[in-house]
Order: sequence, then structure tokens, then C-alpha cells
Amino acid sequence: MADTTSGYGRSLTLAGGAAISDEAIVLDGVDDAATAPGPLVYDHAPFTVSTLVELDSAKLVSKDIGYTGQVLGRRTEDGSAWGFWYELTGKDTVLDEETLEETTVPVGVWHFGRLNADGTFSSVVSDDVAALDSPVRLTGIYDSLYGTISLYLGYGQNGDAKAFTVQLGTGDFAVGKGFTNGTWRHHLPARVAEVRLWAGAMASPEQVEVRVGD
Repeated sequence: MADTTSGYGRSLTLAGGAAISDEAIVLDGVDDAATAPGPLVYDHAPFTVSTLVELDSAKLVSKDIGYTGQVLGRRTEDGSAWGFWYELTGKDTVLDEETLEETTVPVGVWHFGRLNADGTFSSVVSDDVAALDSPVRLTGIYDSLYGTISLYLGYGQNGDAKAFTVQLGTGDFAVGKGFTNGTWRHHLPARVAEVRLWAGAMASPEQVEVRVGD
């Protein structure tokens, strides 16, 4: 999947059964992914990353509570340098308004930051529960001047900026999977319609809206 916008000419290579449908990468949450050789940005310098992702609730509900899936990110030798993550925190029983039958739906949150080797996060967590089966705009900012990371849903900041210690990435940049404990795992069932990176930290919700601009 070629970058035809920025002029930098980076491409994502699909793996597993990942495919392009309606201009989005479709991921099954089992073995699908897309990768590009790194680095795309220098991890110790400020950067901004943004994506448009749509979670597949039917596949997520089969996952165990505590499951984590990576939307996109950069790996280190033994784990995650930074990325967007989805964490399944629970499951709710709701009434389907069309069938009038009870159904189980996954409940989770977004993270921007790092999943550590012990399974804990060094991240900003979304204030809002992650929306299902509809596109969500995620933007993450690393500000090297202050040593902080920030998470935006749409154009609104979620949570406070959090102190973040950089770990230099190695190897591939990946969409739909994450690297921990020496292996690729954390496959995410979703549609990813866009991946964009900028050198430099955006400074305000207004700048995010202008630069990202859906």
C-alpha cells in the first residue's frame, strides 16, 4: 500500500490475510498486519502520529478481558517503543434495538504510549470508551521538549499529557500487531483507513484539526 501523498515514498506491505477494501486495510485479529521498515521518525525527536481506525466488535467480543491489540506502532528489540493500543476492559450485555434480543458487546479503551514487557502500559488512556464499528480518529503527540505524550480522539485531547521516557525503536513499524517478549502478537481485528506521521509535535487542538483535517 503505497504512500502517494507525502512524497516520501514509504509503503506498507500486507501480511497474513490482510487486504485492501474501500481504501482501508482490513485486519482479522489473528495473523493479519501491515509493516514498513523503520525508522519512519526519529523516536527521540518530537513527532505526531494519526490514524483512522474502525474496531470489529464481532471479532473483539471473542477475545478475553485484558486482551490488548495494537493499532500501529514501532517496536524495540524486546517490546514496544510507542504506538496506539486497544485494551479490552470488560463486556456488557445490551438489548439489540433491531432484534430485541440481548447481545454481548466488548468494552475497552484506547492507549497511546508503550506496552511494557511485563504487560503494563506507560501510556495516556482515553477518557471515553472506545467506539465500535465506526471510524475513530486517533492522534498521538510526543513532545521531546517537555518529555510528554498526549492523546487526541477526534480533535479533543483525552486525559492529561503524561511524562514519557523514550525507548529507541528498532526494526519494523507495524499496523495491526505488536511486538513483545520476542515475538509478534497483539493482532487487532479492525479496519485502518489512514496512517500519517509528522516530524514535530503539534501544539494545540486547533493545529491538530487544521493539519489532520478529515
